[in-house]
Amino acid sequence: MTGWLADDRAELASERILDAVRLLFMERGVHGVGMNEIAESAGCSRATLYRYFDNRHALYVAFAGREARQVIERVWRARAEDAGRDTGQRLLDTLVDLLAEVRKTPHVAVWFEPNNVGIVAQLANSSEVVDVLATGFVAEYRPDLADSAARRLGQWVVRAMVSLLTLPGEGEDEERAILREFVLPLLLDGEGTR
Repeated sequence: MTGWLADDRAELASERILDAVRLLFMERGVHGVGMNEIAESAGCSRATLYRYFDNRHALYVAFAGREARQVIERVWRARAEDAGRDTGQRLLDTLVDLLAEVRKTPHVAVWFEPNNVGIVAQLANSSEVVDVLATGFVAEYRPDLADSAARRLGQWVVRAMVSLLTLPGEGEDEERAILREFVLPLLLDGEGTR
């Protein structure tokens, strides 16, 4: 446990804790992890853990926000070559790729197992998590929206994506159709692809 109190770099300490959370979620699932286990895995005391995260919800929000940003960044990097393509098709492909990336990332996919639906529902309403989508994703496609409208649209898109992750469609084609019909029109101001 040495080094924690001497290290005044809060961001580095927070990242170390979140890295420990990632490993524990992959090993035990979300419900199998308590604050004692997190502190032990991170190599700090519970008091230190609570210095960085007020409670379990705050820790979950920080973890979900970090992981959402990383998933989005990976998908955007992979789709960078699509910049000149039709906006609607590019957005639809990006949304489908986001679903696939979440599903293939073990420490993120575990959140969408049936026994974690309640936790995910709370996180989907968290402003910190929604801000990741609203300030990046929504702003790119709807720069005309005021911040409050972008936040509401971001929240709706997060809920739609969470719904597809917790209750998947019968395959990519069905999910693509759902996204095309119900998400794209809002993100493209009624200019979705058919």
